[in-house]
Order: sequence, then structure tokens, then C-alpha cells
Amino acid sequence: MLYPIQFIIDTIFPPTEHELLLRTVTPERFIYWYNLTAHNTIESISEYHLPEIQAAVAACKFEHSNHAAKLLGILVTHHLKNLPPKKTLLVPIPLSAKRYRKRTFNQVERVLTYLNPLPYPVTICPNLLVRNTDTKPQTSLSRKDRLRNLKGVFGIQKRNLYYLHNIERVIICDDVHTTGATLKAAKAALQPHIPKSTELICLAWAH
Repeated sequence: MLYPIQFIIDTIFPPTEHELLLRTVTPERFIYWYNLTAHNTIESISEYHLPEIQAAVAACKFEHSNHAAKLLGILVTHHLKNLPPKKTLLVPIPLSAKRYRKRTFNQVERVLTYLNPLPYPVTICPNLLVRNTDTKPQTSLSRKDRLRNLKGVFGIQKRNLYYLHNIERVIICDDVHTTGATLKAAKAALQPHIPKSTELICLAWAH
């Protein structure tokens, strides 16, 4: 009896292509696309060319899809459970103030709010890194211009440095990386403030 109801809802609120693709995807099935790879100093946990991964990233980022965010959260949880148990700080890549006002949320931070319980302490810190300027979207730029676009773009909210106290691992998180310029720029801003004994990881949901 759910199908007629769904038909009515879809007629009133037509679903996007991404929503239709993800509608029948369960967390158990989504884990199937987990694939940990390393690209220089950046780790990714899935492949962006896969339709389901592309749909989840786009639906989470542009369509306010909680289902997509939950699926990506399950994928990230699966990865974090495989890491050695350490007191961990998760730092999402920040949006500029202008882009945040337009979008009203940070899609990376949203995914992190859907993490399942982990066997070690984890803290999400969305206000440690700050974006100093409103840069052009990276997807519209060449590799050379991406690097230039992000030079000095990230800073530190010094009043939040206390989050690093007694932390054993810091993971800077982003949704997609191609050249890795965004995560590398964020790492360059954060690394001087992290003790040498603290592990620092750059992680993307997809590459």
C-alpha cells in the first residue's frame, strides 16, 4: 500500500535523479562501495566515478538529502571503525561565510553528524578551521588555478585550539578531492598548531 502513497508524493514533489537512484540503496548495500585508497598524503574511501557515490555526494551537497548524508555517514563510520583506537578530532573543511549563508549548511559537517557510535572518543570540531576568503568553486578551475585559488585561504580560529588538548589523531575531512588542493591547504594551516606526537590525516569521501 506504500506505492500509491509514494506515487502521490512524487507527483507533488518530483524527486531528483539522485534521489531516485538512492531511494532503494540501504546502508548495508552502500558499504559495498567502500574502497580505501591513498593519493600522496590524502586518503579516500570510495570512487567518485561510481553512480551511487556521485549521487550521494551531489544529493547531500545540493539537495539537502538526509538519506544521502546518512549513507555517507555509514561509509565514514565503517572507515573510522577500522582505524586504531585513538582519541580523535574530526575537522570538516569549512565553507566561506557567503557560501554558508546561501547553502545554510556545511555538507561535510552534516555527514559527520550521522556517524554511528565508535569504539573510541570522537569529537567533531567545525569551527577550528576557517575560510578567510570566498574562492571560486574548485570544479571550475584547472589544476594550476586550483592551487593558486587556495593559497592562504584557510586560517585558524585560535579560541578553539583547546580542542586539540589531549587529542591523539586529527582528521581533516572533505567530500571529494581531485587534485587534493583543498585538503593540502587546510593541512598547511592546521599542522603548525598540532603537536608532533599527534597523527594528522586528510580524508575525502571520494576521489
